[in-house]
Amino acid sequence: MGVVINTNISSITASRILSNNRSDLETAMERLASGKRINSANDDAAGMAVAAKMRADIRSLNQAVRNTNDAISLVSTYDGGAAEIESILIRMRELAVQAKTGTYQSDDLTNANYEYAALKSEIERIAGVTSFNRLSLGAGTSTATDGSTTSATVTFSFYVGSDVARTGNSITFSGEPLNLNKVTASGLESITTAALAGSAIAHLDSAIQSLSQRRAQAGALVNRLEHTASNLMNVSQRLQEAVSGVEDADYAAESAALARGMVLAQAGTAMLAQANQAPQFVLTLLRS
Repeated sequence: MGVVINTNISSITASRILSNNRSDLETAMERLASGKRINSANDDAAGMAVAAKMRADIRSLNQAVRNTNDAISLVSTYDGGAAEIESILIRMRELAVQAKTGTYQSDDLTNANYEYAALKSEIERIAGVTSFNRLSLGAGTSTATDGSTTSATVTFSFYVGSDVARTGNSITFSGEPLNLNKVTASGLESITTAALAGSAIAHLDSAIQSLSQRRAQAGALVNRLEHTASNLMNVSQRLQEAVSGVEDADYAAESAALARGMVLAQAGTAMLAQANQAPQFVLTLLRS
């Protein structure tokens, strides 16, 4: 190769290599500073798209966990109201058994009925005020054509997923009425006579049985929702692990790349300086 000074190939080569080394060094610094392997689309276009989709799923799954926990709270609130009404029904049955005996006068039965009637009113009140986030849970009613109202079931739907394309991400809960005063057409009668007390015992047994079924359904659903929340958290965790593998920086690898890049940058700078000095040797030829 001839000796020339207009085109310093050595300097151009050293400059190109130095530029590449500095780019690698800057990339390593950026990744170490941000903690991310992907800081812009040009770092990994496909990886960036996958990570964005996974992050959307993670945020949605975490919200689904909160939805599930809210659902557990709602159903537990319903069960709490039902538990209190169950306690009242048991006391009312105790009063009815007491009134059934033949050792009480009519005045005694009237006095016993005061508490019985008050407890009936409390059942109705609890059923009417038991709510979650201002949503009535146990006081569902429907209006008949004649204008009368009857107990009806209130249904809640809980969304516990992140992908609307998949079925099975909605769980429903039927909040059956807690006002068990209407367990029969005549309701829970008074206990002002022994005969009425006997009838009340049978109706109270029916009310307690109905309430036990509703509580069992609520408890079963709470257990199911707890498993739902656990599964959602597991899926979210696995997706976060996957996102980390796609976009997080490996500090061990990037630290090694930084050290390598710094050495190469210093060496490249020194070689560029040497290459820029090379044309000076032409002066030696001119002096001879």
